[in-house]
Amino acid sequence: MIDLKFLTDLSCSGSNMTLAEQLFDLMPDVQFFIKDANARYLIVNQTIADHAGVADKREMIGRTCEEIFVNPGVTISKQDLQLIERGTDVLNVLEMCLSSSRQRKWCLSSKFTVRGPRAGEAALVGISRVLPATADRHNSYNVLSEFMNYLKENCGEPIMIMEVARQFSFSMDLLERLTRELFGITPKQILTQLRMEKACTLLESTDMSVASIVSACGYIDHSAFSRQFKASTHYTPQQYRNATAGVRR
Repeated sequence: MIDLKFLTDLSCSGSNMTLAEQLFDLMPDVQFFIKDANARYLIVNQTIADHAGVADKREMIGRTCEEIFVNPGVTISKQDLQLIERGTDVLNVLEMCLSSSRQRKWCLSSKFTVRGPRAGEAALVGISRVLPATADRHNSYNVLSEFMNYLKENCGEPIMIMEVARQFSFSMDLLERLTRELFGITPKQILTQLRMEKACTLLESTDMSVASIVSACGYIDHSAFSRQFKASTHYTPQQYRNATAGVRR
């Protein structure tokens, strides 16, 4: 068991920052935090402060996510409190985050519960890796480009990844290895991301009903779409529409 006090007190020589904080400040594509048992920030790195639009990351300490990120409908703290209470971890969950300027970023997020030596002492350690845009240059991208273009153009249709892989002469093992190498996620997660991106764009820029957007994003089951959308964005579709009203109008 990790000693919570050790985790939050360990510092580098000549610095008033914890070792973890200083290390993660050197990783611009990684958001890092430690929260207390009430889901209030104890430690954050510079990347998450930049994402929040906070000039001094010390302003985040002692505050909850909802007190910093002005995004109506977000239920992140509630979910974090449930993880702490249950002592459960989550690993590599694909999530969409809205920055302070309402820009969408996709992250692969993991959260780990930590218990202290005293009764009731607990914390949550979180790491979110910001995923590269699919247009980023990479040697493997040329190999995947036709597959990716097909997913982008057809993500509004019912798609079976195995059938698409066969269409482009990929084995599932090779396809998954390439997508993990390039994006750090699976082909199924890529399809989910594309569908959620499309849903976000339609919610932001059109007056289409949610039912119509469900169909336009390749879903048959409205409830399945709503569950996936909330799991990915922490919003219901209507909450997201309200939070981003006027973004691209």
